[in-house]
Amino acid sequence: MNEHITMDRSAPTDVDTLPESWDGTQLLAALTEASHWLDRNADALNALNVFPVPDGDTGTNMSLTLSGVVRDVVPDPSAAVVAERVTYWALMHGRGNSGIILSQILRGLGLALVGHQHCGPTELVAALAQASTTAYKAILRPVEGTMLTVIREASHAAAHAFNVGHTSLDAVLEGAVRGARAAVARTPALLKTLRDAGVVDAGGQGLLILLEGLLHYARNTPIPARTGSLPVVRNIPSASVHRTESYGYCTNFVINSAGLVVETVRETLSGLGDSLVVIGDERLVRVHVHTLRPGDVLNTALAMGTLDRVEITNMDQQVAEHGHATQERAVGDAGIGSSLAVDQASEHSAGYSTDHSAGVELAIGVIAVVAGGGFASIFRGLNALIVDGGPGANPSAGDFLAAIDHLPQQQIVLLPNDPDVVAAAQLASQYSDRSVIVVETRSAAQGIAALLRLNPDAALNENSTAMLQAASEVRTLAVTIAARDAVVDGITVQAGQSIGLLDGRLVVAGAEEPAIVFELLTHAAIEQASLLTIYYGGTLQQADAEHLAVQIGMRYNELEIEVHEGGQPLYNYIISVE
Repeated sequence: MNEHITMDRSAPTDVDTLPESWDGTQLLAALTEASHWLDRNADALNALNVFPVPDGDTGTNMSLTLSGVVRDVVPDPSAAVVAERVTYWALMHGRGNSGIILSQILRGLGLALVGHQHCGPTELVAALAQASTTAYKAILRPVEGTMLTVIREASHAAAHAFNVGHTSLDAVLEGAVRGARAAVARTPALLKTLRDAGVVDAGGQGLLILLEGLLHYARNTPIPARTGSLPVVRNIPSASVHRTESYGYCTNFVINSAGLVVETVRETLSGLGDSLVVIGDERLVRVHVHTLRPGDVLNTALAMGTLDRVEITNMDQQVAEHGHATQERAVGDAGIGSSLAVDQASEHSAGYSTDHSAGVELAIGVIAVVAGGGFASIFRGLNALIVDGGPGANPSAGDFLAAIDHLPQQQIVLLPNDPDVVAAAQLASQYSDRSVIVVETRSAAQGIAALLRLNPDAALNENSTAMLQAASEVRTLAVTIAARDAVVDGITVQAGQSIGLLDGRLVVAGAEEPAIVFELLTHAAIEQASLLTIYYGGTLQQADAEHLAVQIGMRYNELEIEVHEGGQPLYNYIISVE
């Protein structure tokens, strides 16, 4: 049971004095209250990480998304106007998988309030239903046991409350909270990774907290000053889960025609591939899709209009040879991927941290998400524009668009360097008016390898293929300290222990750091590698890393070993094996 979500009734209110509906000003105030409540729970949500690593940031991502929205929305008496502004700023501020999905939920709320000056119980029921529909449509392959399940069950419970006669705003919201609470409690039964980790879905819990904040506002009761612990379920050990399907060809193009219908384009192409993104308007539609048969996609699209800016990248061979490059790291929002389908145009927002002098001399600009001063220096030396990243600092699509605008080049490569940043990068690539490709690097080590393969004299799609190939040839080892007790993939972890991950998958726990590194090297098939690079950070000094390098060199004397300062937070070692 989620004890912390019991409504605070220390200051009872007279229901006769509660508003029957919200105008635009009140709607924004309700979302602001929800934002404050979400912010107070952010750290506790972060602790609901599928893996016991210290950089789970679902709560931070959701909190930054919603706080950015309420900060930038200009108040208006009309609920419809405020909802439209919420939709836009949610897209701009959505960060991480949880924030991106939250942006789609808020977009659904906005769509339902078009033309409504006030949001009453009837409008709220419709808005929650539309939020669920929009969120599900945004994911090409919806997974139950996630935020999607929670918003659907919350909307159903709200409608049920209304239909049985509870027709006030607070009664409808109470129904939604009740439905969300039950759905969150069921998430471990629906998703194996949650059962294995012993947690409920962090994104779903965050959505429940958001709804609680709205209910506090509807009842005019103050949100609690402190939060309690969030629910943890019993650990159930299981075998590892691996991604087996290939990406095939990354296919991007623009359809030009008159009278295009974005939803029709999306439905027509939805059965032809994966990671489908379709955005635009009645005259121009941009398409991104991963498919095994790009010719079929292009022929289908030709029936809808003329094609432009066609780019096809062969990812199948790289993924088949190095399956680790596509292994999804289920952190925070387990099961939520980056397959988004969004169809509203946007403008750009500012607010990112970069080296303003980087990346201006090459024909192709590069933007890299980086955490750590050492890594930042390395990427700057390779002419990349830096966007700050790392735990609690995932950039939004708006941050990427601002960085893209900062570069003079018309051709841009985005290196997310983190699986939780890929969705925002893909979204930005679709909204930009420049030629932008996302090389789906999932660590800084992969990003460096990809950037070293960049050929400024080659075409953008050729670079995409080459850079993805380079990234796929890198195994990433990471050593950190467990943030909590857990059982993951049959490995028992205690808080405070050193743990080792290979390409985001927990491999070893409990040993001393050198022993963990050697265990990781065994799993990484080090005998087949020629180069190992140690990036030290966390609490370590250069002497620690150099001592480890000597130990590795004594055992693997034919291996070339390099040591660099990464400066990354939380992880003492990030090691690339090529």
